[in-house]
Amino acid sequence: MNTELIALLKANIGLPLSPELAADLCIAAGRLETLVQASAIGKIKPEHHEGFTFAIERIGDIADEIKPLHRAHWNETEVHRHNLPFNPDYETFLRYERAGRYVLLTLRQDGKLLGNCAMYLDKSTHTRTIIATEDTLYLLPEARKGRAASRFVAYVENAMRVLGATEINITVKTVNKACRFFRLLGYRHVENGLTKILETEDVQLETA
Repeated sequence: MNTELIALLKANIGLPLSPELAADLCIAAGRLETLVQASAIGKIKPEHHEGFTFAIERIGDIADEIKPLHRAHWNETEVHRHNLPFNPDYETFLRYERAGRYVLLTLRQDGKLLGNCAMYLDKSTHTRTIIATEDTLYLLPEARKGRAASRFVAYVENAMRVLGATEINITVKTVNKACRFFRLLGYRHVENGLTKILETEDVQLETA
């Protein structure tokens, strides 16, 4: 429920619709209901491991840094979609982040961004508990040494616990060997996902 929109409508019942009120209504209508408060996210502090720093950061603050990382991830793991345009919707990331429904965790070394894990948070309609669903989990090759990757995943898991999540869902692409890595960390293979890229160039829709 969009409580902000409801409150705005109640406060202005019977009043003329001014341009300013219309703008406020449009902004409120586009906002998502907050799921996890910023104060809860703020409880998650950075951790250090063998020269790496793990932390939560806001995507709006590091947009210029994270775009090349997103591109590297796309190039390495999304081969099956390379005939589609690579065009991330950063405005939507920001909307979900402001609503406490998107959390970005980063891995740095000497200040350089080498990896990230983005999690979407939502409440299950089946259990009414919070589920964390991985959107992106990617480390550059220079960060895949020692136990950095497993320690980073442990950091992500603890962060999700702090935010009230009871389960984590991740996807593993067939082009890499990450499935074995995650099974060693206690993740179970519970389903198989299939993808089909739809060809639309020659499709003609029938009109009534």
